[in-house]
Amino acid sequence: MTTRSNLSHASPKLHVFEQEGGWHWGITIPRSAGSGFKLIAYSETAFNGESEALRDGSRALENLPVDAALAYAS
Repeated sequence: MTTRSNLSHASPKLHVFEQEGGWHWGITIPRSAGSGFKLIAYSETAFNGESEALRDGSRALENLPVDAALAYAS
C-alpha cells in the first residue's frame, strides 16, 4: 500500500497566490529530474480573498488521490 508519507520525494504542496486581481491556488510536486516543480492542479476561478483560496485549495489537496503524485512524477 502506498501512502503520502512514503512519497516524501513527490509530496504535493499547496501554494496560494494573488494574480490579476484575484486569489488562486496551485498544487505542485518536485520534478523527478532536474530542478523545480510540476503543477498538477490549480484553481480555474479567482477567489476574493486569500483565506477563501486557501480553504478551497486545502480541500483539493485533501481529495487528491494518494497515488496522484506518482502519476505526475514521471
